[in-house]
Amino acid sequence: MIVLVLALGAACTGNGDGGGSPTPTETTASPVPTGPVRFEPGHYRYEFGGVVADLVFHGSDATMDVKNATGAELAAPALYVIDGSGTKSDGVVADAAPIADGEDATFQVTFPDRVTEKTIGLVVLLFGDSNWGDLAPVPAA
Repeated sequence: MIVLVLALGAACTGNGDGGGSPTPTETTASPVPTGPVRFEPGHYRYEFGGVVADLVFHGSDATMDVKNATGAELAAPALYVIDGSGTKSDGVVADAAPIADGEDATFQVTFPDRVTEKTIGLVVLLFGDSNWGDLAPVPAA
């Protein structure tokens, strides 16, 4: 209660006539898009927590490049896709292996034939048993 009274007392300044002016604050806003957003077909990226993973599809197969700057080793990567109908399809990561901190690795990933750049709804990245989250489509330059 005392903290609340002190906080309110500190907020009340001036002579009580409401003549105090608020301190202006600067806000930054993203520019409003002026047209449709276009994406690189079949290209997805994950970038968070020291991990950058780029996945590029070629039909039902894909290449994934991973950069590890987490400060720790990453377990072997895995991926799955949820298509537009909600069907989950696991990718098979060839030669999946842990990735040491500070290292880059490239993996070949194979999905069932039904997975194509046109059917993908969501791509999820895992390291070991840990779900790291979704990859996002990459905007075209």
